[in-house]
Amino acid sequence: MNILVMTPYVPYPPNFGGSVRIYHLIRQLSRRHAVHLLTYREEAGAGDPRGLEPFCKTINVVPRIVGDKRRQQLHSLFTAQSFQLRFHYNRAMQAALDRLVGEQGIDLILVEFSQMTGFRFPAGVPVVLDEHNVEFDLLDRMAARESGMFRKAFNRIEAAKFRREELAAARRAALTLVTSERDGEVLRRHEAGIRTATITNGVDCGHFTRPDGPRKPDTAVFVGATHYFPNEDGVLFFLRDVMGLIRSVRPNFHFTVVGGRPPPSIVAYQSANVAVTGYVDDVRPFMWQSSVFAVPLRMGGGTRFKIVEAFAAGVPVVSTRLGAEGIPVEHGRELLLADGPIEFGAAVLRVLAEPALADSLARAGLEFVRRHFDWSVIGDKLNAALDEVVQRK
Repeated sequence: MNILVMTPYVPYPPNFGGSVRIYHLIRQLSRRHAVHLLTYREEAGAGDPRGLEPFCKTINVVPRIVGDKRRQQLHSLFTAQSFQLRFHYNRAMQAALDRLVGEQGIDLILVEFSQMTGFRFPAGVPVVLDEHNVEFDLLDRMAARESGMFRKAFNRIEAAKFRREELAAARRAALTLVTSERDGEVLRRHEAGIRTATITNGVDCGHFTRPDGPRKPDTAVFVGATHYFPNEDGVLFFLRDVMGLIRSVRPNFHFTVVGGRPPPSIVAYQSANVAVTGYVDDVRPFMWQSSVFAVPLRMGGGTRFKIVEAFAAGVPVVSTRLGAEGIPVEHGRELLLADGPIEFGAAVLRVLAEPALADSLARAGLEFVRRHFDWSVIGDKLNAALDEVVQRK
C-alpha cells in the first residue's frame, strides 16, 4: 500500500532519539510498502532528505521559519489552543498533505508525534498516530520537577490544554502506536476507548557490535540530546548530586556527555573529569570505550533508545527506574537500577569495582536486545499492526 509518513523534521541522519525511530520505521515499512515522506525542514536547519531516498518513493519537504519560541509560548497562554499544536501547524504543510493524498493514492497516513495532529486529515484515509511520548504526561512531569516559576506555570497550563487535544487525536486515530505498555495505560486511563499497539523503539544490533579491546577504567558516558529538557535535568542531576559521591571513592573517575547543542548549564561543568563533546558524527566509540553507560533520567516518557543501544554496544548500564521505563529488564540481570543520588552512585561504583558483574550485565543486555529490540523484529510488528488497520477499514 501507499503510506504517507508526516514528520516535524527531516529524520536523517538518525543521530538522536526521534530521528532514529522514524528513520528505522520508514526503512522497515519500505520492505513491503511504498513510503511517501512529508516533512518540515527549518530554514537553514539540520537534516538531509537524500539519506531517505533509498526507502521513500517520494519525499516532500515543507520549509518553515520557527521564529522566537519563547514569545510564541507566551502568546499561547492567552489562547485556548496549546503551543504544541500552534507551533507545528503550517498552511503550506496542510496544502501539501491535501495534494499528496490525491496524487499518490495514499492508503494510510502515519503521523509522527502527537504535536503533528493539528491538521485536517482527509476522510476515508485511516490515520495512525505514533506517540514517541505521551506529551501531556511528559509536561506534567516536567512541571513537577521545574523550579523556575514561568516554566512550571507554562508546563502546567500547556499540559492541561494538550491533554485535551492529544486524547482527542488518539480517539480519532484508527490506531495509536506507543513505545511502552506504560504509555498505553496512561492514554487508556484517560480515554478507555483508545485503540493502541505497542511498537517499542529498537536498535540495529549489527551496527553497534563492539570491537575487541579493553574499556577505559573509571569512566562513564551519557549519550543523548542534552538540549532536550529531561536529558538536561538528568545530566545535571548526575553532575551535581552523583559525581562527587563517585569521585570520593574513585578520584580519577571521568564522565563524558555526548550530544548535540549542549546547554550552558552543562557546558559549565567541563573540567579534567568532565568532557562535554557536543555533536559527534559517531557515538559508538564513546560507548565502546566507557566502563558504564549512565541513564540518570528523572522525567520523560516512551522507551529510551539509548539503553537498548548501550545493550547492543556491549556496555554495562546503570539507570533510574524511570530511565528504563518501558523495557522489560530485571535489576541485576541486564542492568542496575537506582534512583536516589547515593543509590545511583553506589551502583556505578559496583560496576567499576566488579569486572565479573560488568561482564555479566553486558552479556545479558546484548542477548536481551537481540531477542527483543532488533529493528527487524520491531518492523514485523509494525507491518502487522498497519495491515490490520487497513483490513479493518
